[in-house]
Amino acid sequence: MTPVPVHRTALVLTVNACMFVFGVALLLMGSLLPTLHVTSARAGSLGSFPLIGILAATIFIGPVLDKAGAKPALVLSLALIALALIAMPALASFPALAAAALVYGLGGGVLNTATNALISSLSASGRGAALNLLGFSFSLGAISAPLLMSVLAGRFSSSTVLRILALAPLAVLIAVVALRFPPPVLSGTPLRSLLRVLNHPVVWLIGLLLFFESGDENCMFVWAGKVVKDVTHLAAQRADLALVGLSIALGAGRLLAALWLEWLGGRNVLLLSAGVTIAGAIVAHTHENFGAMTAGFAVIGLGMSATFPTALGLLGDRFPERTGTVFGAVMAVALVGGSLGPSAGGWLATPSPASVLLVPLIAAVAIAILTLAVSGRITSGTE
Repeated sequence: MTPVPVHRTALVLTVNACMFVFGVALLLMGSLLPTLHVTSARAGSLGSFPLIGILAATIFIGPVLDKAGAKPALVLSLALIALALIAMPALASFPALAAAALVYGLGGGVLNTATNALISSLSASGRGAALNLLGFSFSLGAISAPLLMSVLAGRFSSSTVLRILALAPLAVLIAVVALRFPPPVLSGTPLRSLLRVLNHPVVWLIGLLLFFESGDENCMFVWAGKVVKDVTHLAAQRADLALVGLSIALGAGRLLAALWLEWLGGRNVLLLSAGVTIAGAIVAHTHENFGAMTAGFAVIGLGMSATFPTALGLLGDRFPERTGTVFGAVMAVALVGGSLGPSAGGWLATPSPASVLLVPLIAAVAIAILTLAVSGRITSGTE
């Protein structure tokens, strides 16, 4: 049974709040590491544990969402994140901190897949636009963790800031428990039958598309500031403005994409996004002054902004009753690409820092080709 309109509005707002919490969780360790007294090797390990948790949860949660519904998954994920944030200030040993990072990573992985799948099922007439707005909520959350750690650092300890951050998942958890969710439509479907949807090439074409997109995004987040610093020889604080511009453009682009989608359609938005990314990469690669390079990275952020949610929207349109399973599969593929993107940037940076910009160029070309392949199969009905 579909929720009545007033419930649907509250549900959409709550799901966006859930995605805000995921944004906080994803960038939390990067914000927290400077305050932890650990070696560089252990700091790197702590940074990887949330990603391991996110990948593990993403691989397994998809079919569970289709069979059991989103509400239990959201309750579990929010509880895991809140408990980890509350516990971390009292943890002193590396194994305990690593376990807490793994726990909130698991919660984040469930939260990410569940929110995208639920928004897709609630927004049949405008999945792409709704998923882009969901992506904007993620961007707000991603900005909040480092911003709070920075602004409150002089007034409160990191332990206090963590407990303040824990209020967000707890507040959203209360809202999730209070709301009525649509029941799962495939609760009686055998798991083997549910997984047959993964035989469709469209799923894996979109998974590959998101592999390139996620690799591009993570590479740019890691390397934007350093590329500008190494090319222009400016101070790191000023060079990091390129990353700020990239992040702001990414969030703003997702808001704009909600309008572009209605006008252009998902296929054309993906192609336009690829073209804008290529243009930004060319500008940043062919100039060596701070203003032009920063503008180039902002254009790259604008180009990348709509790709992930719009591709998920196309996938949701094609498999509306199995969003949990297909979203989980493609997001797992995307996470692999995301983990490889920064390493690819490091390999390309060896001869020249600006060569890192080959990553968005190559990724955008691949995304354009895969978009045409996906749209051809969807239009023709080919599987």
